[in-house]
Amino acid sequence: MNITNANDQLMGYNCSEKFYKANFSFLYTEGVKELVKRFKCYWLLEIIISYQSQLKKEEFQVWALERNENNTAKVIATDGNGKVLVTQLIPYTDFEPQSATVWVENNIILLPMEH
Repeated sequence: MNITNANDQLMGYNCSEKFYKANFSFLYTEGVKELVKRFKCYWLLEIIISYQSQLKKEEFQVWALERNENNTAKVIATDGNGKVLVTQLIPYTDFEPQSATVWVENNIILLPMEH
């Protein structure tokens, strides 16, 4: 499978009617559920949640996952205007696509097309 952007495979998710609990204060959408299930990246949710105590004043966040050719990756969170909030290196991943993007908005993790 040679998928450039995982989000391209999830275009059918454009409005969520059902939400899932990520933890006590965060929810995620049907599209995010499909992303983490299809591409086996539940760890991405864990990374996002793990930084929320640092980012509680950031009501909107863009989280980008970028896989490198050597199966390492980088997760970068920005404020949506280019200001980098968090960067985390992933020493190994079997995530197949080259990239994926999710947003965090008011304690909900969603795909950009689900906004």
